[in-house]
Amino acid sequence: MPKRTDLSDTFCPVGRSAELLGDRAVLLILRDLFFGRRRFEAIAANTGLGPQLVSARLKLMEKQGVVERHAYQERPPRHEYRLTAKGKDLFDVLYAMRNWAERWAYEDGEIGGPAMRYVHRACGTDVGTSTVCPGCGEPLRYGDLKGEPSEALRAEQAARAG
Repeated sequence: MPKRTDLSDTFCPVGRSAELLGDRAVLLILRDLFFGRRRFEAIAANTGLGPQLVSARLKLMEKQGVVERHAYQERPPRHEYRLTAKGKDLFDVLYAMRNWAERWAYEDGEIGGPAMRYVHRACGTDVGTSTVCPGCGEPLRYGDLKGEPSEALRAEQAARAG
């Protein structure tokens, strides 16, 4: 298999961002971090990714300044991962991917509604796939939404957790 071209030093911003965000594992880990999962075991279990892959991607994300490691236990040493400002700025990217998928990635009637219902914390409005709250007109950013998984998504997550 030919070696992939490294785009980390290209002038093209899409190429540069693809170096990190073009990896499925990174996107799934980011999704879990946005949902408040911070501990390695929870991230590995919910994403379905192997522990070596999760570890490697978290190290990469730490090196890139997207997450920071914080100790929560000394013996044995355990860490949790928290999004930095740089990581939180990726919310719009993942939210756009979610909105695209809700519109295009499912067959008609496949899941019977959105996989995740989002409610604006400030006013309680169901935002659908909007990037601006339809209730109060505020732009939606990291931390503004409360997610409520559909029954289908809950069942899938429970099956993955074992």
